[in-house]
Amino acid sequence: MAEPIKLQLRRTPAVWRCYPAVVMRARPVVTEIATPPEFQASVRGVRLRESRVVAYTRMCGFQPDAPLPLTYPHVLAMPLHLRIFAMPEFPLRPMGLIHLTNAIETAGELRVGMSLDIDVSARNYQRTDAGLTFDMDSEIRNEGRVVWRESCCFLSRWPEPVQRSGARPPRPPKAPKDATVLAELPVSLRTAWDYARVSNDYNPIHLNNRAARFFGLRGAIAHGMWSLARSLAEQSPGGKVPRTRLDTQFLTPVQLPARVTIKQWTADGQVRRALCDVRTGRVHMYAWWAAA
Repeated sequence: MAEPIKLQLRRTPAVWRCYPAVVMRARPVVTEIATPPEFQASVRGVRLRESRVVAYTRMCGFQPDAPLPLTYPHVLAMPLHLRIFAMPEFPLRPMGLIHLTNAIETAGELRVGMSLDIDVSARNYQRTDAGLTFDMDSEIRNEGRVVWRESCCFLSRWPEPVQRSGARPPRPPKAPKDATVLAELPVSLRTAWDYARVSNDYNPIHLNNRAARFFGLRGAIAHGMWSLARSLAEQSPGGKVPRTRLDTQFLTPVQLPARVTIKQWTADGQVRRALCDVRTGRVHMYAWWAAA
């Protein structure tokens, strides 16, 4: 197995410097990729800044006095994700990647003002029926102690001729009829731009219809991590958001503009919270955690 390709960064990468390479750099066809190497990027001494936490909390709908959102550290790790995607050695086309799942674990307290060390790795490549998947694993430490972990699973699809098998893909599930509706809200390009400003995620597929169509979509789609954060932010008696482990599955993109509902139910000893299409009831994404 090839040695990992490592980057030790002096400061958090500027996302605007990464995007040209992420968007425009030519990559090989995914079927021509054999065994990609592991990529690692690290940065030390990242300050957890109050102004940025407040802006994120407000935009995503969390209460002002709520604890630091479980999803916020993803914003700190994301520039390192982009820096890996921008590397000339990274073989997969970043703009074609699909975020399938997310797992977040907290192992300590995160507070405004903390100095954090962040390590990110792209690894665990797997060939599946749909395409090549890999994990983007992030770990955040304070004074040498792990306080937050995340694993994002991404998919790079096989070219369409490889995908044709005669079978239709399964339809997204629907929330149970007895699920509690916590909120109903519109989602628009303005929502996407507002989230981009607080997360530094300026991926053009979320912000511009023409750009999204250029990359094979019908139009701009909402950020998956906004869908997760906004769903978790909604208050619900008896459905407290987890503080230790959160799992998420992203099923279908939210095509903008849209109207969605946030629903909650319990199953198999777990609380499940989903972002659903108002008209069809289909689930765009759902997260789950152990019921108290």
